[in-house]
Amino acid sequence: MKIQRAVGMEFLGTAILAFAIVGSGIMATNLTSDSALRLLINAISTAVGLAVVIRVGMKVSGSHFNPAVTLVMLFIKKIDAQSSIFYISAQILGAISGVSTANFIFDQKVLGSSMIDRSGSNLFVSEVIATAVLLWIILRFPKRDDLVALYVPLWIFGGILLTSSTAFANPAITIGRVFTTSITGIAPESILAFIIAQIIGAVIGLLIARNITNPKGTTDNELSLIHI
Repeated sequence: MKIQRAVGMEFLGTAILAFAIVGSGIMATNLTSDSALRLLINAISTAVGLAVVIRVGMKVSGSHFNPAVTLVMLFIKKIDAQSSIFYISAQILGAISGVSTANFIFDQKVLGSSMIDRSGSNLFVSEVIATAVLLWIILRFPKRDDLVALYVPLWIFGGILLTSSTAFANPAITIGRVFTTSITGIAPESILAFIIAQIIGAVIGLLIARNITNPKGTTDNELSLIHI
């Protein structure tokens, strides 16, 4: 029952996050033609949505909502292989569900297809950086859920505004955003490079936490927020 609740939380949390990202993008487009203001609206809404789901889901599933996080936790043996498959599947399905719901309530095609090309080495490096910092923050504070719930949304807020890729930093959300024609979308041919960059970034974030910022002697058991 506990793993079922955890998987359900991963689905719901990722859906809410995707809904916030895409819904705010559509609303911002409806409200203003100012691209800077659109980006700010999207950044604020994404950070708020992320802060809420992290706090609500922390004691239920560990608040991954991101396959890159789940894979790192699998690597450091804080989640087993079977549970990680359930988590990642729920995250991807949740992201698609959240995007399609946002499309529906704004009278868009429920499952659209983005044509926004996000290819290029600059965007690849941007996603590596965005994801590396995200994982570093998560692993840096293994016993301070309150700090993770604060710093992760702050980083994503800043990342949307200061990175050229607007800090997707999440393979499930990347896949989900294929299905929107809004400004938050990504063309199908661009997602593979984004996901590869995000996985590389996750590994770098783990290496930073293990070798630089965490206290000497910190074990992998302490590099985790998992409560299942």
